[in-house]
Amino acid sequence: MSEIIRTIKKKDIVTSLLHILFNLLMAGGSLGLVLLFPDSPWAAIGLVIVSKFRVFAVKPRFWAPNILSNLTDFIFCAGIVLLVWGAELGSGSEVLIYQLVLTVLYALWLIFLKPLTKPAPVVLQAGLSQFVGLVALFSVADYLSAPLVTLFSFGIGFAAARHVLMLHKERQYTLLALVWGLVLAELGFLGYHWSLTYNFGGLIHIPEVAVVAMILAFVTEKFYNSYRANEGRIKQDDVLLPTFFGAVALLLILVFFSGLIGF
Repeated sequence: MSEIIRTIKKKDIVTSLLHILFNLLMAGGSLGLVLLFPDSPWAAIGLVIVSKFRVFAVKPRFWAPNILSNLTDFIFCAGIVLLVWGAELGSGSEVLIYQLVLTVLYALWLIFLKPLTKPAPVVLQAGLSQFVGLVALFSVADYLSAPLVTLFSFGIGFAAARHVLMLHKERQYTLLALVWGLVLAELGFLGYHWSLTYNFGGLIHIPEVAVVAMILAFVTEKFYNSYRANEGRIKQDDVLLPTFFGAVALLLILVFFSGLIGF
C-alpha cells in the first residue's frame, strides 16, 4: 500500500513539473515569437491557438462546447500576446521590461489561476479575461472597423458572463450571457467613437471602456449573487454598498477623468 502511495505521489510531482514546464515554455515562446516577428502578432497568436489542441482532441460534436468553455482562457492569452506585441512598437529600455512583466503574468495565469475551479478564482478569471481582452482590443482598435470592435466586445462580454454563470449552474446562462455581451457591445461601440485612454509611463494604455465595464461587472455580479442566495430576491443590504461604490467610481471616471468638467 505504501509503495502505491509513493508511486502516486511521484506521478503527481512529475505531472505538476511537466505542467509548469509546458506553461513556462508557452509563455516564453509567445514572447520569443513576438521578438522574432515584430511586424505581426499572428505567429504568437497561432501558438496560443495550437496550445488549445485539447479542445479538438474529442469527437467533432464536442468541439463547440469545448470552444465556448475555453473562450475566457483564449481571450486572456490572446490579449496578453497582443499587449506584448503592441509594446514592441514602442521604444526605450522599458519596453522589454514591460514585455517580461506581461509574460510573467501570462505564466502565472497558466500555471496557477487557470486550473482553479472554486467560485472566487473563477470570478477572478472572468474579470481578468474581460479586462485584458478589452485593453488588448482597444490597443489595436485603430486597425479595426467599428462593427468589428463591437463584435469582439460582445464576444469578450459573452465569454466572461458565461464563465461565471456556468459556475452557478444557471439554467438561463446563455440568455444572460448574451445580455451581458450586448452591454459590452454597446460599450465597445461607444468606446470606439469616443475613446479615452489612461496612459501610464508611455507604455501602459488602459481604455476607459475597460474600467467602466469592470465596475459594471462588479456591481452586476453582486446583484446576481444576492438574487441567487435569497431565492429570487435581491436584498438591499447585499447591494447597497457595491452600488454606491460603483456609482461614485463611474461619476469620478465619466465626469472628472473624462474631462467633461475642467478644473
